Amino acid sequence: MLELSGRFITRWVGMEMALSDGVLGEGPVQWEDESIPYLQLVSIDIQLDDDTSYRLLAQLDDGSGHYGLYLIARDKIEEPSACEVGSIFRTRDLNELPVGMASIAIEQADGPNAVLRIEIRIESQSILCWAAEVYEENDGTFRIAERDESILLQIDGVRPNHKFQRTPTGAAEH
Repeated sequence: MLELSGRFITRWVGMEMALSDGVLGEGPVQWEDESIPYLQLVSIDIQLDDDTSYRLLAQLDDGSGHYGLYLIARDKIEEPSACEVGSIFRTRDLNELPVGMASIAIEQADGPNAVLRIEIRIESQSILCWAAEVYEENDGTFRIAERDESILLQIDGVRPNHKFQRTPTGAAEH
């Protein structure tokens, strides 16, 4: 994770996962809920100003050698793609995330090699990434399971709003 510290992030692309596929899988797909102050992602591709790319992923402790949040180098980032009707996955530009010089802080670890939460600071904004996942209960409510294989993301303590757009300086605004 720390390899992003002091590097200039120019683009973010994420594979978002819906919170629910709707009643009995019959839709409509639910991407957000007021009880969950996070954006839920399967992966986040990060492009740097020198065209270096990384993918941020999360993994359960399954003995594979990866546990928690981790980065892998990529040749290029994933390009956004149209969401198939009824799919709970969509790949999109994360324009609501700031771009600029990043500093990284490990907020929560589980042993020497398992990073569970990181904070990415870009100028005055704080991006929190957490190795956790949202599960839908039988009654339609949601709960968050820590130490899971999705990435829950917040900006400045709130769920990012994909309706925000970046200004020319890189800050997000309505």
